[in-house]
Amino acid sequence: MTTAPAYDLVLTGGTLLDPAQGIHDRRDIAFKGGVVAEVATRIDTATARISVDATGKLITPGLIDLHGHFYHGGNASAVHADQICLSSGTTTGIDAGSAGCLNYPAMRDYVFPAHRTRLLAFLHVSGVGLANNALLGGGLHDMRMIDVDRTSDAIKENPGFCFGVKVRMHTNAVAAWNAHEAMRAARAVADQSGTRLMVHVSGTPIPLPDVLEFLGPGDICTHAFNGNPENILDRNFKIRPEVRTAVDRGVIMDVAHAGVHCDVKVAQAALEQGLPPTTISTDIHNPPPGRTVYKMNDLVSKFHAMGMTLPEAVAASTSAPAKILGLESAIGSLAPGMCGDAAVFDMREGNFKWMDMAGNNQEGKVRLDTFLTVRGGQVAWREGRLLEMGEC
Repeated sequence: MTTAPAYDLVLTGGTLLDPAQGIHDRRDIAFKGGVVAEVATRIDTATARISVDATGKLITPGLIDLHGHFYHGGNASAVHADQICLSSGTTTGIDAGSAGCLNYPAMRDYVFPAHRTRLLAFLHVSGVGLANNALLGGGLHDMRMIDVDRTSDAIKENPGFCFGVKVRMHTNAVAAWNAHEAMRAARAVADQSGTRLMVHVSGTPIPLPDVLEFLGPGDICTHAFNGNPENILDRNFKIRPEVRTAVDRGVIMDVAHAGVHCDVKVAQAALEQGLPPTTISTDIHNPPPGRTVYKMNDLVSKFHAMGMTLPEAVAASTSAPAKILGLESAIGSLAPGMCGDAAVFDMREGNFKWMDMAGNNQEGKVRLDTFLTVRGGQVAWREGRLLEMGEC
């Protein structure tokens, strides 16, 4: 009688970088039943149904993208999560307000379950979600788009799916005369639902300090390193005192790069003044012509090139967002018993360049290229190809 293998999958020979566990060393990792089963210096490949040699490669927990747009088919700017996320070592993506209380059920019931990527959501304070078109304007030009009670109820009724409320404080989304009212409504939704508030702070129609006043511990200032007026720096390129105060009380500084919402000079100035991003995220979307958006592996590489240590950049993409979402016991680490989500990267050496829309370039010598992504203990992406369930 043949004995079943002890493990479904084992990754051998790689360097594990797991900031939550304080590990940056050679480790083998075994998966069984969708979770991490063992982490050790040596695991016999004969004990696994499938083994992958990761010698010379970097292994991290599956990356977590705190701000993306994944309502594919329901929102024109949203991307196909598996094609974008799994190819970048990202196993969890959080949709940042693509849908609101009026249209989120289709995203929850049909779009997200069709993907292998773990997909979660912040609901937009506008009932219709993101809307930038001639018919609806920016989604918040008319305050009748907001229903505080219905939105907070939708969040409370969907634990494990909805993790908070998003409000887009941008001049093309909300007029200056409505901005404070929209912020008050979003704050009320977060408080009534017992969750957190995510605020788009790039191109705000009101002063940034006014926006920050609404944010408390665990709330998220997304696009924090943008180069628009009313950014985190004053005229002397120093961190504003209101920003320091917000960070001190626990407000999250999130990258949400997008291609237009992260200025290299602003980010570098913040890093030099001791204000690194709490979380690295993409704001991934279908860009218009002429705009470059980066996936998670490129942004980890970019911020490492800016001066963050590799453990710091990986922590901002794994353990930090997991903790912010209250999911640190399930994702963001490869400790035994955690969800079996991992990324395996080739550490490419060369001359690399990452751009922003202001014309600034960040140069670097190392880039993380995704070799393989494990989702739920199974290989989901390998060397340029999405894999079928059970394929390796």
